[in-house]
Amino acid sequence: MKKFYIAVLLMMATELMALQPPADSTTVVEKKKKILPTITTRVHTMGLFLYMGKVVNHNPAADLFFNYTTRNGWGVSVFKVVDVNDVHSHNNFAFAFISKAFHIGERLTVAPFVGAGLEQQHSFANYGSDAMVQLNASYKINKRLTVDYIGIFNNIIFAREHEDWTNRFRLLYTQGHWDLTGMFWHNNGMIDGKTYTSAGASLYYNRIPVADKLWLGAGLTTLLTLQSSDENSVPKQSGIQFTTALTFK
Repeated sequence: MKKFYIAVLLMMATELMALQPPADSTTVVEKKKKILPTITTRVHTMGLFLYMGKVVNHNPAADLFFNYTTRNGWGVSVFKVVDVNDVHSHNNFAFAFISKAFHIGERLTVAPFVGAGLEQQHSFANYGSDAMVQLNASYKINKRLTVDYIGIFNNIIFAREHEDWTNRFRLLYTQGHWDLTGMFWHNNGMIDGKTYTSAGASLYYNRIPVADKLWLGAGLTTLLTLQSSDENSVPKQSGIQFTTALTFK
């Protein structure tokens, strides 16, 4: 564990040294605003799967998120998770999506996502890896408060015996550097007959500038499985996770 955190700190230090220093404040240079990718790397004290609302295990984990969105709303995103203690656990997987955002008025955004989920316990794509579809809807109540919904449809082509539908609801409040989020998941059983319900909350202190285009964040997340019709696959358990994050944009 100690070696892992030392490696993460070295990686962060390397990213800091690789960045170009800010321009001289006495020089005025007009530049066109560019659309740049966002890259976030995080370290967690345990494995909480906030996408689906599950407690995976109590091993520390690390993940990497890449996102690029064009001005006309097309986006590409990739997400990779590694279990630090056990590279064969269920907390070793990856997602890749292509999306298109549609703005309906000034407050509502709807975005379909098409992509794949890769189970990576023993290889790049174990059995169970399959196509995924999700529908995102986000409504900005005001400048600080946003509510969003994601409908997630897994294993829609190959591993149809694992086909599933999960709904995630979130309420996000932002004030300065603080981000407070309430979360609720419901696997409705309409496809596979199995159900579970989870709830959680997170409190983060984010967007701390540490260099040009580089921000630091940290926070706590808690998750509780309230109900499960199949406790072999989704046991009723809870967890509290501490996370540190470094974002380059």
